[in-house]
Amino acid sequence: MINAEVRIPKNKDPKIALDRALQRLKNKLSIEGVIEQLRAKRTFENPKQKRERKLKQKIKHAKKFFDKKYKEE
Repeated sequence: MINAEVRIPKNKDPKIALDRALQRLKNKLSIEGVIEQLRAKRTFENPKQKRERKLKQKIKHAKKFFDKKYKEE
């Protein structure tokens, strides 16, 4: 279960503060990967589709890792 807390400041315009709080909540959920999990659970995923998705994730992670590693050198 996700435990995310977002506070709304009282001294600002409530409409703007609520929009900002919702945006912060969305950012927290996306960082934790909750939104991606929900989208994945919406429809059935074939085993082949699952393998392809995981392979794409591994490639993306490897590119990010190696780019970061070689930029430091």
